[in-house]
Amino acid sequence: MDVNRDVIVGIGPPSRRRSTLEEELKQQPHNSVRIVFGGRRENWEKWIQANPNWVTTLTIPQEFWKTATDDLNGCSNAKYTLDSNGSITSLDTWSCFKMKEANAEDEYKWHQMTMFIRWNSAEQNTFIYCLDFSKNVLDGLSSRVSSVDPNDPYAWHAIFINELRVVYDKCVWKIRNLVRDAEKTRNETHSSRPDFPQLHEIARHAIHSNETLDVAVDTMDSIIHEHGLFILHQRSTGHMSQESTPGSQPIPKVVADIIERQLYYHLKELRAIKARSESLKDRLQNEINLGFNIVSQTDTATMKIISAVGLVFLPGTFISTLFGMNFFDFAIDQKTGKQTFTVSNNFWLYWAIATPVTVAVILVWLLWHYWYLITRNAKPLWKS
Repeated sequence: MDVNRDVIVGIGPPSRRRSTLEEELKQQPHNSVRIVFGGRRENWEKWIQANPNWVTTLTIPQEFWKTATDDLNGCSNAKYTLDSNGSITSLDTWSCFKMKEANAEDEYKWHQMTMFIRWNSAEQNTFIYCLDFSKNVLDGLSSRVSSVDPNDPYAWHAIFINELRVVYDKCVWKIRNLVRDAEKTRNETHSSRPDFPQLHEIARHAIHSNETLDVAVDTMDSIIHEHGLFILHQRSTGHMSQESTPGSQPIPKVVADIIERQLYYHLKELRAIKARSESLKDRLQNEINLGFNIVSQTDTATMKIISAVGLVFLPGTFISTLFGMNFFDFAIDQKTGKQTFTVSNNFWLYWAIATPVTVAVILVWLLWHYWYLITRNAKPLWKS
């Protein structure tokens, strides 16, 4: 695997160059922002499995590599380095978000975008490592290199979530298109046999969408909580200022408030996207239920036709069976040569047996059918 990576450097006008992760971690240029693009998660996972000792030589926390390479729906974390006075000298924070992009029922791909941020307070140096980013998200981050206030590292989380919000929205809309196509197909064909395997495949995509958005909202809550702890710590150690001073190390309160509002705003947006995703799942479940009802109605109509045909032949069958019994005798009189029809004197036995048996069967059926009502009404009598 090629360990050389594209690096966006925000010292003055943004520039792009090739470098290695090890080399970039060793550097700490003053008042700078560097974004390293790490490629696909699958490639890094294979590389780390083949070179397990390599990541131990890096200064990036081991917890991050588990987050980056494990199959996770999302998470976030933060790790502080403090000096003897309790002030933050370095902050490592990272977040991971997963999404499913479904282009068709059987055509989809997963994205697990992970971002690592190392913020050096003294040098005002920000190092960002991006893994498994799509091109649109990469371009969005690259365009913001020179415009982000370096005093608050969580500003990059806000930018990251803002770009991810667009990706989540597109993923949900693609599932919406699949659901709508299924609804339109049912209306156009008027088929009594819906394509249930297709509907269940779309339902699987919708379930995954809800799952990833659930975790994304939870991850956003965690990031907002960590940002609050970070600001609280900076305030308690005297690293908060009321005004924004260029090149100052304290975090201006107005900057911290803006970042907090942005994070909350993006959280609300994710919740709105999640609500749309949940409505898609409900629509799809409604479509599946409608399909089952249509099939059930069709089967019921078929059974009615079969029953009607059976009723047409039932009277004739009964009469034929009745006169075919031994109680009736059709014979030719040997003397006259005429046909004779005689009924046995014991024909009453048929009715004597058939009638009580029929009544008994009907009573047993009624007892079984209304057993719940009988027992419910009889309970007060038994108790009394």
